[in-house]
Amino acid sequence: DDESKVKGKAAIDVLGSRIGKSGGSLIQQGLVFMFGNILNAAPVVAGIFYSVLFGWMAAASRLSGLFQAKTEMAKAEKAE
Repeated sequence: DDESKVKGKAAIDVLGSRIGKSGGSLIQQGLVFMFGNILNAAPVVAGIFYSVLFGWMAAASRLSGLFQAKTEMAKAEKAE
């Protein structure tokens, strides 16, 4: 059912957004508590940022390879 699919996606989007914002705030508060202020925690924040960035890029690259392989398999099956 298309309507329930759209409603489910909207609910997940809202929930994910709120959890993401709350989680980010909690991490930031924890870092400020541990390091005294946000400027002292900046190197840790940068490390977390770049770790997530490179992890995201690796996952996107892997998914791209899997998608291309699946597409080639589908083309080969159609050709037969």
